[in-house]
Amino acid sequence: MKIAILDDEPLENRRLRALIEDYVAQKDYDIRVDDFTSGKELLKQPRYDLYFLDYKMDEMDGIAAAKALRDKFNQAVTVCYLTNYDGAAEEIINNRVYADGFLRKPADREKLCEKLDTFYKMSYFTRVELRTGTGFETIYAQELIWAEADNKRVRLNLSDREETFNYLLGDLEKLLEPCGLFCRIHRSFIVNMLYVRRYDASRVILKNGAELPLKNCGFKETYQNFIFSRQELT
Repeated sequence: MKIAILDDEPLENRRLRALIEDYVAQKDYDIRVDDFTSGKELLKQPRYDLYFLDYKMDEMDGIAAAKALRDKFNQAVTVCYLTNYDGAAEEIINNRVYADGFLRKPADREKLCEKLDTFYKMSYFTRVELRTGTGFETIYAQELIWAEADNKRVRLNLSDREETFNYLLGDLEKLLEPCGLFCRIHRSFIVNMLYVRRYDASRVILKNGAELPLKNCGFKETYQNFIFSRQELT
């Protein structure tokens, strides 16, 4: 797991990094942490699994950095905002930048450890290895918007492309199950609940405008439980 910290106050950067490194030493997890004081510099780097972004910064604040990161990496990033501003959550919602969590500054060791436990588990399950004719291809679960059965194959609608693999939809569903992001909404469709905008009795409407058929009476409960579990991260 790779973690990036973005805070324009070097002291805050060093403090949070030290707490994370102490956590890593206690857990013996495979975690690398880098820190940055400039959003522009962070955007030059390869993708990280988890970003701690300072909500208020002079050059590029956390909202702008999160938007840029999600544009660059096709939404497949996990963001936890660092803030001591009580109105941060409302502003982030108004700016349509999804928050995977909030951490009040200065970071409390116990709360930080709780979030890292959760994020580490999420990071472990976000990579999915799929067989190809010549080996395996890795996809990030957050990049998969929906999967559709195509005879004895599956067509994956990813955030930046489409790909087809020699899997039955049921077999793919078993691979995706540990991610906790997906729901079978129809015998021919699996949807990533991160991308659901709304739904009615017969269809699921996604954030990119796509409409998929809904024939699963348990979807409403599954989706509501998913939303509740995400809210618990904040």
